[in-house]
Parts: sequence; structure tokens; C-alpha cells
Amino acid sequence: MSNYDFSYDPVTALREDQAKGKTAEIFSDIRKTMNIPLITSIWRGLAGMNNSLEEVWILTKPIYLTGTPELALNKMINSIYFPNLNSFNHKEFSQKDIKDIRNVIKVYNKSNGMNLMALSAFIISEYKPSINITNTVIQKKIIKTELPRLLNKEEISSDIWDKVKKINSIGSPKGINSHVATLWRHLAHWPNFLELVYTKLRSIEEKGEILKTSKDMLNYIKVDGINLKRQKTKYNISEETFSTIQNYVKDTNQVIRMVVLGNMIDKWIE
Repeated sequence: MSNYDFSYDPVTALREDQAKGKTAEIFSDIRKTMNIPLITSIWRGLAGMNNSLEEVWILTKPIYLTGTPELALNKMINSIYFPNLNSFNHKEFSQKDIKDIRNVIKVYNKSNGMNLMALSAFIISEYKPSINITNTVIQKKIIKTELPRLLNKEEISSDIWDKVKKINSIGSPKGINSHVATLWRHLAHWPNFLELVYTKLRSIEEKGEILKTSKDMLNYIKVDGINLKRQKTKYNISEETFSTIQNYVKDTNQVIRMVVLGNMIDKWIE
């Protein structure tokens, strides 16, 4: 595991409801293209780096349009071993809570996972993706998912925020002081669930199984990830932007960690 934390703070990065003008248009286009109801932190973080959001989205949208990232993600999830969190006691939570919790986790798993697959291919190639990466652009049925609102930090009590920071410390480079991944903040509606998941994940982490799965995922992407067709012209983005995306997809403690943990939790609840 590296010592790299997110180069931006997901908590203070531009909120979706604060986006205006071109940024708001790009956020809307990302949601529509990826068929997701929210914008995860990498795009909100890039929005705070001059023109990085627009530059990266123009270059990577063709990858998402093919449907390849979602197909590649599903194949990867079915190819990698995820540690078992044992049985989940559904009686501790209402059916509505379980449904809402799963919806939140599934949305982040899809978004984080697709970003991992697409942006990994983008960084590895260092060339502009070809518009026609595959011959067929997959037509996706738009599915609307109603999610509880993402709480801002100031709306979360100090004791619940402590629970958020605790679970975020799992697999994080700086432990309790690491930048908080957005999934945990979204799950702050259910503090008892966060506490339960922390206990489960902590015992698995101590055995080294989470890091092993994260390394397996990183290796899978290197060997069996998306292989882009590309134009001869190299793309031109800033060193800060490149480094941000590179660390995001190539360090086991950033988006890979969240894809691993998110899928472990989803399989557990299921």
C-alpha cells in the first residue's frame, strides 16, 4: 500500500448542487453517459483544478459511451476473490433501510468501478482515445434510483462523523486522518450500519485480506483491463491532473480500495 491519499478532499470538493455553467453541464453529461444518479469525487475533484474536468471528460467520454467500462467491471468482479464477511443479520435493520443502503452501495460500486476501468485505460495509454473504440455503442436503458441525500459534513453530528472516519480508516494510508471517501458520508444516514461494517472489516483487514484483494484487482487491471484503440496524438493535460488520476487508479488505497470494500459489503448484505 502506498502513502498517497486523495490529492483533493472529497468532503470539500465542489458539491453537485453548487456546480454552475459548463461544470453543471458536464456533471449532467457524466450522469447521463454513465447512467448514474450522482457524481463521485474524482470528477468533483477535477472540477477544482482549472480546466481539468472538461479536458478529461472530452478525452474519456468516448470510452464510457461504448459500454466497455461496465462490461469490463462486471467481468473483473466475477473473476476476483472477495473476503467473506460472514452472515448479515437483516433483522437489525428495516427492509426499507436495507433497500436504501444497498441502493447507495450499488450506485457507488458502479460509478467507482467504471471510473477505475476507464481511467486506468486512459492513463496507461497516454494517447487520445479513438472515437470508435468499438464498432458498437451499447444502448443502455436508463434506470432511475432514488437515493437519500448526500449529507454535508456540517449536517453530521460529531459522534456520527467519528464513525464515518473510523470506517474510512480501513485500508487508508493515514488511518483516521485520511480524506473521507464519499460512500461513507452517504451512509452516515445509518450510523449503526457503519459501526457494524467497521467491526467486520477491521477483523478482515488485520488478516491482510483486504490489501491482498486490492493488489489482485490492481494486477487484474494491468493484465486484463481495457485495451484502448487510440489516435497517434498524445493528449495534453497538466501534470497535476495526470498525477491525480494516476494515483486515483493505480494506488490500492484510493478507488481500488473503495471498489473492493463496496463489493465486499454488497455481497455481505445480499
